[in-house]
Amino acid sequence: MTEHACCEHTHTASKCEYNTKTLHRIHRIQGQLAALEKMIEADEGSCEERVIRARTVEKGVASLITHLVECYLVNTARHEMAHNPDQTTQDLVRIFDLLNH
Repeated sequence: MTEHACCEHTHTASKCEYNTKTLHRIHRIQGQLAALEKMIEADEGSCEERVIRARTVEKGVASLITHLVECYLVNTARHEMAHNPDQTTQDLVRIFDLLNH
């Protein structure tokens, strides 16, 4: 994949918006993971409650990945497709490969 920032081709407001949303998702995941860690350290909650919290973290990470791919598609791939369609197609194939493994 090219070495562009996720939102390089957007104007500054959109770039900041995508970055802000991305960081918000990361912070939310960190909070969910910290809550799970505290629960385990304090030996609180049932196994079911721990699994539910772990699944929440998992879903948050999946949502983050979807957001990052969307950012690439909206802000990079559509612009690069006009200039270098072969490279952009290869980048997309690698991204889809990452999503499936």
